[in-house]
Amino acid sequence: MKDKLTCLAASVIIGGAACLYCPQEIRILGLIILILLLAGLYFFWQPKHFYGRFNKPYLLILGLGFIIGFFYGMSAEKAFAQPMKLDNVHLEGRLGAWSLDETSGRGILVLDNKLKYSLRVYPDSKGGFPEGWNNVRQNDRISFSGKLEQPQLPGTEGEFNYPLYNATRGLSGTITAKGKVMLLTKGVPDIPWRIRHKVGMVLAASWPAQAGVLEGILFGDSSHISAEALEMYRATGVLHIFAASGANVAFVMALVWTLFFFLPNRLRILGVLLAILLYAALCQGNPPVLRATILGAAVLCGRLLGPGKISSLRWLVLAALFMYIYNPLYLRDISFLLSFAATWGIIVLTPHLEKLQAIARLPQVLKSAVAVTLGAQLAALPILIAVFHQVSLIGLVTNVFILFVFGAVLQLGLIACLLIWIPVLHLIFFQGAFWLLQVTDVVLELAASFPLAYFWVLKPGIWFWLIWYGTIAILLLGKEKVLFIFKVQLRKLYRIGKMLNKRYTKKKAIGLVTVFVLSVALFLFVFLDSKHELTVTFLDVGQGDCILVHTNNEKLMIDTGPRGDSFDAGARIIVPYLMEKRISSLDMLLLTHEDLDHVGGAGYLLANIPVKVVAIPEVRTEAGLDIWRDSIPPTILYSKEKIIGLKAGDYLDFASGLKIKVLAPVDVSKEAVSNTHSLVLLLDYLGYKILLTGDMDKEEMQELMNRGESWDADFLKVPHHGSKGSFDAHWFDSMAPRAVFITVGPNRFGHPAQEVLSYWRDRGVAVYRTDTQGTIRLIIGKGGYSIITGRDSE
Repeated sequence: MKDKLTCLAASVIIGGAACLYCPQEIRILGLIILILLLAGLYFFWQPKHFYGRFNKPYLLILGLGFIIGFFYGMSAEKAFAQPMKLDNVHLEGRLGAWSLDETSGRGILVLDNKLKYSLRVYPDSKGGFPEGWNNVRQNDRISFSGKLEQPQLPGTEGEFNYPLYNATRGLSGTITAKGKVMLLTKGVPDIPWRIRHKVGMVLAASWPAQAGVLEGILFGDSSHISAEALEMYRATGVLHIFAASGANVAFVMALVWTLFFFLPNRLRILGVLLAILLYAALCQGNPPVLRATILGAAVLCGRLLGPGKISSLRWLVLAALFMYIYNPLYLRDISFLLSFAATWGIIVLTPHLEKLQAIARLPQVLKSAVAVTLGAQLAALPILIAVFHQVSLIGLVTNVFILFVFGAVLQLGLIACLLIWIPVLHLIFFQGAFWLLQVTDVVLELAASFPLAYFWVLKPGIWFWLIWYGTIAILLLGKEKVLFIFKVQLRKLYRIGKMLNKRYTKKKAIGLVTVFVLSVALFLFVFLDSKHELTVTFLDVGQGDCILVHTNNEKLMIDTGPRGDSFDAGARIIVPYLMEKRISSLDMLLLTHEDLDHVGGAGYLLANIPVKVVAIPEVRTEAGLDIWRDSIPPTILYSKEKIIGLKAGDYLDFASGLKIKVLAPVDVSKEAVSNTHSLVLLLDYLGYKILLTGDMDKEEMQELMNRGESWDADFLKVPHHGSKGSFDAHWFDSMAPRAVFITVGPNRFGHPAQEVLSYWRDRGVAVYRTDTQGTIRLIIGKGGYSIITGRDSE
């Protein structure tokens, strides 16, 4: 409480965070509860025991700051653009940031109404760009046709939030250009753009294979780095070097301070200040660089005022406050949170870590590097786990190594940027940077090859957060002070107990205990009763199927979504969702058939999540298993213990009471592949039946009718994504479902067919679609059923 300005700024930020992370429907209620808690602190807390003399009215000022921050946070949603898709729309605007290589063109388009969009241009099948795109430059006014998209809010827990990403960067959405571009007015590019453009051309011409890596380190642009390289940096815990964050600004300050050694201190400081502002412009002012630049500028101003006139922690908090005022959504931006947490860890934790016996014994240079790395990782690790669900065990070692190499690569690259218009000389410095990168790649490849270099982890619960940051608090406060606080609070509880003992008679005391016991019993009854539920989750994996069936005893998955050149449902959606839901293993994976939109994510899933048994449609011979080789690892596919075949008439009974009856495939003796051989499953739980049809077609429907099989169910997964080819009105007339589910995404097949949608709506049956409503959960319990969608339909 000594730095009242920092505390006041922190109270506004905390109020904003409380608003932004509180669901909209309970924000006012949450604010009232928090105000009551603050009132309790005001009247009952005695902070003077721990922090010296404390002016109690100042607590009211902090509370007012909290409330102001909370209400200001309510304005954040205005920055979100409404979901929208427009095809072949004519667009005119000014071209902002712009870069073009052989794979794509990327930039920012500012429309006449001042809205900003991320612009993408892709080459045709022959590798050439449409007419005119090779000649445009930043600040040109252009006209073209394209597809405009303002994305939907995420429909699956843990899914990347594109609207939030756009809003924190001042963007409304994405434009994908189609066809040629017309140059309306020639613009004059900014100096930072000219430097970046020239650097990009030099790197692409001389070092095409590694140009993207160096550009990522210099400017925080990872769009030109290969997926394989990014995976290696991610596995070794050093992907952050492409974020252009506070470390970059610190190295820029150190470099310019050294280069200007011959100037008087005040001019030297002014030169460093101008340099970090230019660097922020080169990095296009992304949040981590902007925060670091504000902090760096504040520290430099403090140096101008004289030593000891400024606190780094104070200006870190003030920088966060300025950014919150500029855009409240920064408090939900992951890059901002990680950057802020890591910087806080470096400022606050590093001095304490350097005193630890194991670190204090290290040489001075290594001691500082280890303490800085450990401080940043201790502060940011829970956020990393909560967001990305991955941990790199090798990360601490690689980050100490990368701290030295990264600084050298960045500074060599920046010197080359300063000399970019001097022939040959700049190439010498770039070459030095690339030699260091080659050494780095060898070391990181070796580190990534270690077992468990990185692995998936479950979403941390509240106890993890309390223990983790509680331990940090003990480190900062000291064990003695924490024990003293604990003893004081115990004494207070003891005094309250004595007071209640005197105030209440024995009968009243028995009554209070009875009420307490009944309340606990009621809570346990509700909690335990909720365990007897079946949850069927239709995951939004795009154009494909993935269904999670979850009871208190079993965790089953049916199909694993699609896989393409740039998308794997297993890596992008399924495994992160399982981590978000704290599911570490599966009892069974059932693959309905071998189409890639149903088994695409199986390889990644099986490589990262333990699965006891994999079930597929029964095959006649072992050779029939070969069609599954691209989806199921051989160690599972040809193992009699790990793989089972299912056919019509088979039953699966589970301990929770869940029963699964296999309705198809009916005849496995004949050659049948793909949709005509799809598993069709009828789930039965507490009297409710759910029919999961895979890509069942009319042939399988006819076979069921020929057998006299009953397929009526309370809930239906519509066959084949709502395809017209899997629609038979006569077959569906035999059913009376309460709701139907269509698993579908963007596609060129016209799924779901209008006939399918009209049929169910005409019958008054609720239709749920993953493409518009996101991931959909069907929950069945003793009290009935409920259906929860990931987002409201458009």
